[in-house]
Amino acid sequence: MSKQPEDSVVGPSRRRFIKGVGAMGASAIFGGSAPAVLAKSTEPLKIGALNTYSKVFAALGQANLNGMNLYFDQIGNTIAGRKIVLLKEDDELNPQVGLQKLRKLVESDSCDVVTGMQGSNIAMAAVQYMRQSQAFVLCSGAGMTDLSYTGLPYLFRCSTSSYTTMSTMGEWMYANLAKAVVLSASDFGGGRDIIGEFKAGFVKHGGSIIKEIYPPLGNNDFSPYLADIRSAGAKASFNFYAGTDAVRFVRQYDEFGLRSNCQLTGSGFMLEGDTLPAQGRSALGAINALHYADTLDNAANKKFVADYQARYKDFPNVYAEYGYVAARVLHAAIEATDGNTSDKKKLREAMRAVKFEAPRGPFRFTPETQSPTHNIYVRQVAEVNGRITNKVIFTAREVPEPAKRPS
Repeated sequence: MSKQPEDSVVGPSRRRFIKGVGAMGASAIFGGSAPAVLAKSTEPLKIGALNTYSKVFAALGQANLNGMNLYFDQIGNTIAGRKIVLLKEDDELNPQVGLQKLRKLVESDSCDVVTGMQGSNIAMAAVQYMRQSQAFVLCSGAGMTDLSYTGLPYLFRCSTSSYTTMSTMGEWMYANLAKAVVLSASDFGGGRDIIGEFKAGFVKHGGSIIKEIYPPLGNNDFSPYLADIRSAGAKASFNFYAGTDAVRFVRQYDEFGLRSNCQLTGSGFMLEGDTLPAQGRSALGAINALHYADTLDNAANKKFVADYQARYKDFPNVYAEYGYVAARVLHAAIEATDGNTSDKKKLREAMRAVKFEAPRGPFRFTPETQSPTHNIYVRQVAEVNGRITNKVIFTAREVPEPAKRPS
């Protein structure tokens, strides 16, 4: 497959952003015009870290926490004179448990802000409680598109929306790789959402879907589903799995002999730093889309990768970048209110004004949805300096979410 030039296919022209990396003051991040300062608070700043620290997504939640801890340590674990207290809770990838833990963090622990919620099933199950409680939440995980259109004023997301990522991938795939594909994903809300958003970009240009396949979440044997993919006779497949499911699927895809005659493509979450070491050479050549790659050649990412390696003796993955960006967003917004988190309207104004150069590239919130506007990268798994990772083969620059939910 020929390499595509890096260029923009979606989103507005490139905007000017404040440059810089590492911990920065609010005046720098807000371009010299931070929101109005409120009365100062010196109470400990309680931040809930609600995530999946067990089961299939355990490594994802831990990486997210690693990224947050890395950034907070760099700023002395203090924002605007308030000592940061991180309260970790495991949602066990169970919506009922997640809701119970969210209630605990908000009501019993009196957290100023809650972060995390990797599973889209967890986040969507919490929407009604967030509406009732008016809890201030910075989602640093779940990518389900519907989360952006809940109308909740105090819900932000600094990770990604599957619509921007996957519809971009669908457009690129139709233009560059295949006009007809077979689709597969884990059978849960996030899996079906990603497949739907890929179809939004692929089908609208004339692409056709041969078949859709949905194995259960936490599946061990993919052979019946791989047989379905083979029988479809497609030139390419598009897939979404995460955690241990992603490892098993990619390895078995190769063992089944599909890699040579049905191009493996998918969500970048399936082919990330948490899965690639175990997938090994079975993943080579796979094409995927995401808003981050540890090989990105920008100053913020070079610093992030170096600092993460120094502390954790490993390369960061996208989940670590989520946590790092979440911590930096909180730093900027809370510092801009001089540490006062009790006035949620002022904190929301400060959060909406945040913009900076993140490891992923330019970052800001789309005002209508309070989810990110950022670059989307089409990547290909390759061996780089003896390490299996992703190299960027195409960039869609500063892709915003639509103001209204795409139909």
